[in-house]
Amino acid sequence: MADHILVTGGAGYIGSHACKSLQAAGYVPVTFDNLVTGWEDAVKFGPFEQGDLLNRARLNEVFAKWKPVAVMHFAALNQVGESMKEPGKYWLNNVLGSLNLIEAAQADAPFALADIYDEEIEAAAQAAYGRDYATFGFGNWQS
Repeated sequence: MADHILVTGGAGYIGSHACKSLQAAGYVPVTFDNLVTGWEDAVKFGPFEQGDLLNRARLNEVFAKWKPVAVMHFAALNQVGESMKEPGKYWLNNVLGSLNLIEAAQADAPFALADIYDEEIEAAAQAAYGRDYATFGFGNWQS
């Protein structure tokens, strides 16, 4: 049976491309998304679990159900204009949500980041953020 990898924000542009690459590499991507900025129709490469990173109980359920060997975290609020008007909303969701995810992952079973890197994920990130961002290849920082 193939290993499961939890992909937060997997219903978004970059997350869905990550899921596609994971499936091609023989993994089962489990998308966790609240669909605030993602689309359920983008979830095509593995199971979908709707939930919010601020809901720790829901995260715990998903970790218990799928037992992922790794997590790829793409979930965040990302509207620049709105973030300037409502910074607290963004700090709460993006920082506390990430902390909840890290704590849920460690509570389930501590694991290392998977050694996964794919040019398609890089291309999607460059399209979204530009070529001058820091590329994150798991376990391998590039610039």
